[in-house]
Amino acid sequence: MSAQSDLDKKKNLGNIVKILVFMRPYYLRLYSLLGLTILLSVLAMIPPIVTMQLVDKVFTQGDTSLFFPLGLLMIMLPVLSATCGFFQTMSIAFLGQKFVFDIRCALYNHFLNLSLRFFSKYSVGKLVYRLMGDSSTVQNMLTGQSVGIISDLVCSTFAIVATIAINWRLSIVLFLLVIVFVLNYKFTIQPIIQASRNTRRAYDRLSGGVQNRLVANMAVKTFGAEGRENNVFKEQSDTTMAFEKEQGIAGNTFGMNVNLIHSLGRSIIFFLGCGMIITGDLTYGEVTAFTAYAMQLLGPAVRFSNLISQLQQVAIATDRLFEIFDERPEVVNDPNPIPIPRMRGEVDFKNVEFHYEEGKSVLKDITIHCKPGDTTALIGPTGCGKSTILNLILRFYDITGGELLIDGHDIKKLDLHQFRRQFGIVLQESLLFSTSIKDNIRYGKPLASDEEIINAAKAAEIHDFIMTLPDGYDTLVGDFGVELSVGQKQRITIARAICADPAILIMDEATSSLDSDSEQAIQRAMDKILAGRTSFVVAHRLSTIKNADQIILLDKGYIQERGTHDELMAIPNGRYHELYTKHMGKGVIED
Repeated sequence: MSAQSDLDKKKNLGNIVKILVFMRPYYLRLYSLLGLTILLSVLAMIPPIVTMQLVDKVFTQGDTSLFFPLGLLMIMLPVLSATCGFFQTMSIAFLGQKFVFDIRCALYNHFLNLSLRFFSKYSVGKLVYRLMGDSSTVQNMLTGQSVGIISDLVCSTFAIVATIAINWRLSIVLFLLVIVFVLNYKFTIQPIIQASRNTRRAYDRLSGGVQNRLVANMAVKTFGAEGRENNVFKEQSDTTMAFEKEQGIAGNTFGMNVNLIHSLGRSIIFFLGCGMIITGDLTYGEVTAFTAYAMQLLGPAVRFSNLISQLQQVAIATDRLFEIFDERPEVVNDPNPIPIPRMRGEVDFKNVEFHYEEGKSVLKDITIHCKPGDTTALIGPTGCGKSTILNLILRFYDITGGELLIDGHDIKKLDLHQFRRQFGIVLQESLLFSTSIKDNIRYGKPLASDEEIINAAKAAEIHDFIMTLPDGYDTLVGDFGVELSVGQKQRITIARAICADPAILIMDEATSSLDSDSEQAIQRAMDKILAGRTSFVVAHRLSTIKNADQIILLDKGYIQERGTHDELMAIPNGRYHELYTKHMGKGVIED
């Protein structure tokens, strides 16, 4: 347990050091903030000395000549402290905002560069919570709280020197009280750490569950599962609340001990100081000053003790952030990639093998040749590997065996970003962004002209509908925008693919969830975009696959049959022939 604890401490320290790298551009401001903090701390230590002089020199010994300068100094100190405090607060606010901005941008950029497998491990809710919540936790500590630590260190150092100078014997009692603070930390911090970790994990599960259920709200309503889902949310909330309660009890126990030691310490020191006045070892002014400086030492001890739980929160948040930062993309660009400005669209799978998990093959000995401009249809039961083949073509995953070539080049040698920009994708679920229709259409080609956007919309048979909207192509969709039907969304998605003018088109169940009218409109649009363009189509609609240059029937990771529609139908006992004959009346080949 001790060894593991030491490893955790080293890991947390290393993560905090790494997170400080984000402050590097602001070192000059940090040094200025440090100077202001030290100055404010020194100013805070002067009043007890002034009070001691007033009591001993002016009131006790009657030296009235010091009254006016000491009084003026007491008046000027708050003014000077307030001025420095203003600039300190502004600097803290600026650094905090810049820090959280930089770390969120870096983390979000890291998200975008990670492979698809990463996003199968973490729900969107979890990632959003880490991006927004954990980064804010770290920000609060590394800006405002760190300034407090520096101030307390300066004040504590000054207080130690001052109390020893006033009376070294009474300062021994003060140091014993500090040791009691340390012992309280030693014996009560572990429950706080464990409760904090449990609470963070519970919030991860809660936010992930909420995100999943809100996205799937149609399914929830369809099956009348509102009550059940509400109960699940309550159960997860109860679990989170229970961990928060444990954290609160542990933290309150810790804080109660700290406040008790502080209050008792102040009373003990004042009582002993008064005793020393009676014996003549201290003056009234010295007892007043010693008590004030003792509180300047015990105060930071109290704040440090309370800060411990916050430090643990920061250590956990930092650990969670670097759990993401330490994730490495599985698919990376070649150090010396082959530039490929415009692909011809020749695709070759040569004895390709692939597995998501070691020992569980998804594709086995896949060999496919697709000439430029050919349409290849992939059919087969759910889980046979259709979508996996599409993911491999797009290099969302790397093959685990064989060769995958584009235009005769190993796909791993091509410039990844230049390569992917030459694909158009139309999926079963229309993915639109909460922006204007115009921006959605030109998403794959940001510099597309208005004419190109309109031509793409006309080809997708959505232009006439767009022109009926109040703001036309500037109409917002999604949040706070116009509501679109499934078919309208899909046609905008197809317009986006057309506008991008891709070399290779990927269509994965693009018409499976549409009504017949929408399907016919989209089919006409698809015919336009498929013409003369290499394409891979996953579909159950016979109208989509019947005219494909080759149809590949997959099952259990193997290619069972391949050929044109007529060639496959010519196989009397073939699987495709059986499926087509069985389901041609429905127009759909089912699993």
